[in-house]
Amino acid sequence: MRFSLDTIAEDLSPLSVAILELLKENDEKPVKGNVAFQKEMFLISNYIDKVDERAEFIPHSLGPYSEASEVSMDNLVSMGLVEKKEGNTYKITPSGIKVLGLKQDTFSSEEKESIADFKELISSLTYDEILLFIYASYPEYTIESTEYHRIMKSRVKNAISIYKKGIVSLEKAAFLAGVNIETFLDMQRRQKA
Repeated sequence: MRFSLDTIAEDLSPLSVAILELLKENDEKPVKGNVAFQKEMFLISNYIDKVDERAEFIPHSLGPYSEASEVSMDNLVSMGLVEKKEGNTYKITPSGIKVLGLKQDTFSSEEKESIADFKELISSLTYDEILLFIYASYPEYTIESTEYHRIMKSRVKNAISIYKKGIVSLEKAAFLAGVNIETFLDMQRRQKA
C-alpha cells in the first residue's frame, strides 16, 4: 500500500523534518557518512529544542549518538525520501524535497539557517577534525569514546588545520588545541617552519 506525500508529510516528526532540511541545505550536497550525520544532528539538536526532545543524544563510542536520528534516517530511506548511497552517503530525493515543501512551517528561517551553517561546518572538516571539534566542545559526550585519546594526541595539528580553513576564530582554534592564543600562534608558526 502506497501512501501519498501529503499523508507522509503529516506524520513526520520535527526530527525527520530536520534530517530532510539538513539534506536539502547547501545545494543538496550529500551528507557523507554516519559520523558526519550524527554530529550534524547533534549540533542541530543543541540549537533547536523540538529536535532535541526527540533525538535523545547519549555518549557513545564516537561521541554523541542518537539512535532516534539513525532510525529516522532509515525510515526516510525506506519511504523513498532519502537515498542511501555507497559509503553511507545520504542524499534527499525529489519526493523528499516535495514532502519538505509541505513542512516548511516546521522551523523558523533562523533555525533553517543554523541547519545550513552546521552542515557547512561539518562537511568542511575531516573525520578527525569533526571528532576534535565535538570532543573539545562537548567533553561530557566523550566518556564512552574509543577514539578520544587518539584524537587528543593530534589535537594541535587538527586545530591548526581547522583554523587555516577559516572555519573557526583564533580563540576557538586555541580552545580546540587546548592551549592559550599565544601558544597556539607559536605552534602554528613552528608548524609552518
